[in-house]
Amino acid sequence: MPNLDREFLGCGRRIAAEGSGPGVQAALLGVPPVYAPDRPFDSVHVFLDLDVDLKKRRLSGFCRTTIKARRAGLRSLSFNAVDLKVSKVLFDGKPVRFKNGGGSLVVTTPRTLIEGAAHDVEVRYSVEKPEAGIHFVETPAQMWSQSQPEDARRWFPCHDTPGEKATSEVRATVPSGFRAVSNGVLVEEAKRGAKHVWHWKFDRPHSIYLITLAVARFAEVVEEWDGIPIVYYCEKGREADARRGFGKTAAAMRIFSEKTGVRYPYARYAQVAVAEYPGGMEHTTATTQTDACLIDKRAFEDHDLDTLVAHELAHQWFGDLVTCAEWPHAWLNEGFATYSEVVFLEAEKGRDEALFELLNNRRVYLDEDSGRYRRPIVCRTYTDPWTIFDRHLYEKGCWILRMLHLELGDALFWKGVGRWLRKHRDGVAQTQDLVAAFEDATGRSLQGFFDQWVYRGGHPALKLRWAFDRKSRRGELHVAQTQEVSDAHPAYRLKASIRISGRGWTRGFRETIDAKEHRFVWTLPGEPLDVEFDPDLELLASIKFRKPQPYWLRQLRAGKTSASRAQAAAHVAAWGGDKAVSELEAAAKREKFWGAAAEIVSALGTVHGHGAVAALRRLLSAVPHPKVRRVVVEQLGRRGAPADARLLAPLARSGRSLLVRAEATRALGQLDYRGHRGIIEANLKAKTYRDGVAAAAVSAIAASRDPGAAKKLIALAGGARPYGARVAAIRALAEYAPADSGAVPALLGLLDESDERVSLVACAALGRAGDERALPRLEKAAKSAGNPRIRVYATEAVARIKAGAKTKSKVV
Repeated sequence: MPNLDREFLGCGRRIAAEGSGPGVQAALLGVPPVYAPDRPFDSVHVFLDLDVDLKKRRLSGFCRTTIKARRAGLRSLSFNAVDLKVSKVLFDGKPVRFKNGGGSLVVTTPRTLIEGAAHDVEVRYSVEKPEAGIHFVETPAQMWSQSQPEDARRWFPCHDTPGEKATSEVRATVPSGFRAVSNGVLVEEAKRGAKHVWHWKFDRPHSIYLITLAVARFAEVVEEWDGIPIVYYCEKGREADARRGFGKTAAAMRIFSEKTGVRYPYARYAQVAVAEYPGGMEHTTATTQTDACLIDKRAFEDHDLDTLVAHELAHQWFGDLVTCAEWPHAWLNEGFATYSEVVFLEAEKGRDEALFELLNNRRVYLDEDSGRYRRPIVCRTYTDPWTIFDRHLYEKGCWILRMLHLELGDALFWKGVGRWLRKHRDGVAQTQDLVAAFEDATGRSLQGFFDQWVYRGGHPALKLRWAFDRKSRRGELHVAQTQEVSDAHPAYRLKASIRISGRGWTRGFRETIDAKEHRFVWTLPGEPLDVEFDPDLELLASIKFRKPQPYWLRQLRAGKTSASRAQAAAHVAAWGGDKAVSELEAAAKREKFWGAAAEIVSALGTVHGHGAVAALRRLLSAVPHPKVRRVVVEQLGRRGAPADARLLAPLARSGRSLLVRAEATRALGQLDYRGHRGIIEANLKAKTYRDGVAAAAVSAIAASRDPGAAKKLIALAGGARPYGARVAAIRALAEYAPADSGAVPALLGLLDESDERVSLVACAALGRAGDERALPRLEKAAKSAGNPRIRVYATEAVARIKAGAKTKSKVV
């Protein structure tokens, strides 16, 4: 199963992939190339004056866009507009003819336009219950916008492409007691009877999709960094939770300002926490965040969303100040912001945290590449731009920047970043502009690096073998690139670090790998105790290393970095037997960094036999960090005996750590559901951070395989339960689909949920269930759903189901 800890807690509404999917690449990427639309005019300023009706889920008012023709002779202006009810269009204050339909609003100008002359186009319109772009929340009463990548057109007429930048102004009239938040600074606040007017203005050009509007009964919390106001908006009564969740904002602002050499570029920075928001979105000066960022005192002991906070703040430089000119280059936004998470972690929390983040980023990218599809970072073949907001864009983009950083060194890398930001400030750019900025700043020729990593899909697959000759004291490392190597796909060129250690000595080597095979030979002081390849986690590659068992044991005990020790654990576990168990148990107790300790415990859980289970029982009281104890409990739930449920029951009933309590609850369902049903059902009603304990209780019911579990899960997936519990039930129903005829209809009934997070998880679950009964409904959603994310997920689910059906027919 995928790691769901960060689902809907990242930029770009990321959701975990649900296993491999033959046919997914053809379904999502197998289309003709997509290019940016023509731009016959520039949008100079966008002014939205809107009345917000929360009860009717309706916006009404006008959008006035100041435009300048880019060429002479224009007689019509085309704006993107979807499902907008347009009543009148004014051109420089006078009514003109227009045609509204088919996703476009075409305005006929009264005369031929002169190149460069400014004109105002005012569109009076309304929109009610839109499928995307604007979302209304029932409880608590809220409204928020989400326009990336191409949904601004669903709440105001515009030229909806990232290459279009304009200053903006939003005047929102909302019910009394509500606050409206938008980009820039507040220039007017006024009461008008039972209404309240909030007028925001932003005087710097930014992309259309970054214009925001959020409405709720917001409280305002104000902090500052270096004279810049840092503001948090949250529902009243959650102010302390906001301070906890957003508390690292000032530190991140300082780190990014110092590293880039470009001080935070705007007058203020706000973060707006809203309900049902799947992740974060970097609206310029006013990021919208999931309300999971509001962390209560108890949850704060073992939860934080610091990387999300850092990521969205980094976008103010990478994505807002400088924006990708078109979506095929969106890695310039997301790759930089994801790498900024690593930069923040290393500066604020230490190198171990940064390496662990990189290790996980590499894994999720490699999983997507092998199990979903492979594509170059700059990719024009997609059914919808949302498709490419994926692990290639974020995590591989992050890794490319890490390798560039290592290639150039710290000083030159940040010099290049600063040159990039200053040269394209308030503008848009493509990948070649980044290449030019770095080459200009460093004097290095970098086109080959970008051709290899950005414009080419895939990565090196390395197979290593070690040999040592005692007589000559010569060690030999054989390295082979096992991915396709040909004229069309040349061998990758990379530099690798090798650390060889013996009794009282250590030698480090850095070698260039640029052919299908290499043999590196070194004369050493004596027989090695270990050889570590890439100990500092510097390569984006899949690596298989054959070396003697004692070497892996030495790496587990004394690897150079926590990442190196963590990666050794799986190899030691593969031996099996008491020796592997004792070494892994000792390593888990000895390891100081929680991330590496958690990896070691996970590896221990794969060792067959009673010895591993006994070691897990001992570790339950021996490891203090809650994130490590959680993994111990997870492995006991998977490997333990029914008697172990008695050991875990106190943790499930009232464990201090919410992470551990939730995992213990889940384990009870796996080990002894009937004997501990009371605890599980009580926890189903628990109100905790992100519904974590209640969701675990649902998973416990699913794991029990109780005869009545399917009916319970169908009921729990309905709308009466908290979000976390519902989603856990939806996922479980995919597993029950083959045995219960009601599971698939229940999942299909969730595709039209107002909370799109529920619909997306239901789409993914249907794809995993593989039931052909779902095809007609999913195919309809893939073709005609107004929400692009639903279309993409439905398309992928259809591909998975059809691929599964073909596999079954072959077996038959």
